[in-house]
Amino acid sequence: MQPSQSGHVYWANLVISNPHSPPLILFSGLAADANVFTPQKVAFPQLVVPTWPKPQPNDTLDSYCDRLAENLRSHGDAIIGGASFGGIIALHVAQRHRPLGVILIGSVRSPAELSRIAKLSRPLKPLVPLIPVRLLQFSCIPLTTKIASRVSRHLSGLARQFRGSDPTVFKWSLARILDWNTSPVVECPVFHIHGDRDRVLPMRYTQPDTVVAGGGHVISLTHPADVNKFIRSAIAKTMSESR
Repeated sequence: MQPSQSGHVYWANLVISNPHSPPLILFSGLAADANVFTPQKVAFPQLVVPTWPKPQPNDTLDSYCDRLAENLRSHGDAIIGGASFGGIIALHVAQRHRPLGVILIGSVRSPAELSRIAKLSRPLKPLVPLIPVRLLQFSCIPLTTKIASRVSRHLSGLARQFRGSDPTVFKWSLARILDWNTSPVVECPVFHIHGDRDRVLPMRYTQPDTVVAGGGHVISLTHPADVNKFIRSAIAKTMSESR
């Protein structure tokens, strides 16, 4: 694992990516919106953050990813990836879409790499529809303020991600994490960056390529310089290998 330096950098100081790079498609984490990748959107003009489609009745992870993969075909050869649950989705889509590469940001490659709490919570999946998502989103508003961000960037980042999530998609996604039991197999390079203080998907259960010192679960927001540098490196390696 290669250590990475942490630290907050203003977006204006971020290096803009090569405009001739292939399309970059990143899925946000657990039904969050595109705001979780705002710093990346500035650095990578070719970035596309798909909106989460409403799951259909009885949708499985496979059927959902079938539709996502079909929607991405119009982008041609692309690099895909995602943060947290978005990384899991990206890996399953990669089995169908065959991208140039996959970038995981604070995510995992298989069910075996989930936290112990997630594994122990699997019997609770029938209770997921009862979660009062709207009420919880309202209650976490104080955590999304600038003051809260100064006190705890990690917690504030999680709160901002949760605030932007669609309740229906959130519940469906959470249920899919709890019943996830198949490790995706992809035929392209996989690049993985992870925060060493991630409490949602602890780093000790996985093997990232690059570690963000002091990084929590939403490193795309809290450590944009580190994440953008990693993405830029992954794009360069992918383009070099595809020639």
